[in-house]
Order: sequence, then C-alpha cells, then structure tokens
Amino acid sequence: MRRWGADFDADRLADLETAMWKAYYRKQPARLFGSLVKAIREQGNVSWPRALLVSVFWTKAAAQFGGSTGDYGRFAPDIARGYRLLGLPETVDAEEVGRRELRWWVVRREIGLAAGHAAGDAITRLYAALYDLPESAVAEAGRLRGEAAEIRDRGATDDPDGPRGRGATYWPTVARLLRESYRALKAAVSAS
Repeated sequence: MRRWGADFDADRLADLETAMWKAYYRKQPARLFGSLVKAIREQGNVSWPRALLVSVFWTKAAAQFGGSTGDYGRFAPDIARGYRLLGLPETVDAEEVGRRELRWWVVRREIGLAAGHAAGDAITRLYAALYDLPESAVAEAGRLRGEAAEIRDRGATDDPDGPRGRGATYWPTVARLLRESYRALKAAVSAS
C-alpha cells in the first residue's frame, strides 16, 4: 500500500510552494489560493472539490495570520479542519498536524530573520506527524525548507523594493532550496 502523500512531483510541488510564498508576501490571496489548490491536488491526490475546500480553510488562516500580532492559536482549528479533509490515514492526528503547521509559522514570526534553524526543526516535526515517520527520516527536508524561509526573510529585508518586489537576489535561491527540500521529502516518504 502506498503512503499518503508520497506520489508527488517534488520539483512541481516546490515551484507551487514558491508561488504560494510570493503570493502570501505580496498580499495576493487569490494567487495564493490558486497555487494552494494545485499543490493540495498534487501532493494529496485529492479531488478538486476537496482541494478547493481545504484551500479555503488554509488561505483564510494564512491571510488572517499575516495580519495578526498575537493569539495565534485561533488559527489552528482552520488548519486542522483542512488536514482532516485531506483524508489522512487514521494513524495521523490531524489536530496535532495542524498545531505543528501553525507552529512553524509562529516560529518565523517570533524569531524573525534568524528563524531558519528553528523553522526547520518545526517543519521536521510537522513532516514526522503528517507522514507518521521518525523525525530523523524527514530532518533534511525540514532543514532545507527552514533555510529557504530564512533566505526569503533576509532577502526581503535587504531588498530595496521591499518584500513585495521582484526579489531577484533571493527568490532563485529560495526556489532551489525548496526543490531540494521536496526531493528529500519525496525520498523519505518513498523509502518507508
């Protein structure tokens, strides 16, 4: 039996995540939503209606989180709702996965520009819960995604055009790291 979420194209998923990050930071919720729907379909192999519904919950949570300054736990129910709708295996606790998803968002918010390592650890814990794997199996994927997040944050801070600019100095590196991260994740979930 194939593991849930193992049948994805790592490079395609990384490209979609890069597009989602750009849309999020450029305050483009419609683009974020569109890329998220595609990513959910491709990673979770779910129907269009289910991917649309999950994307509604997650886009809402992300957009509201983006403008918030505290009480972050209020976003966990929508994130968990989305995970429950994905049809995860019974061994996976969607509530816990939702909390871990939110945790990596909060880590970046609270730590700021130096959040790469801590974000990578949080993402590793998220992947371990989502795929029901040991953290050691998904640690490289988490580390690389956390590093991509830090490079994005540092690059946007230093970019004269600001976080909504083209980001020519940092987006290519972010995209490369996300591809490496998703390749590592694909290898980990396929090997188990």
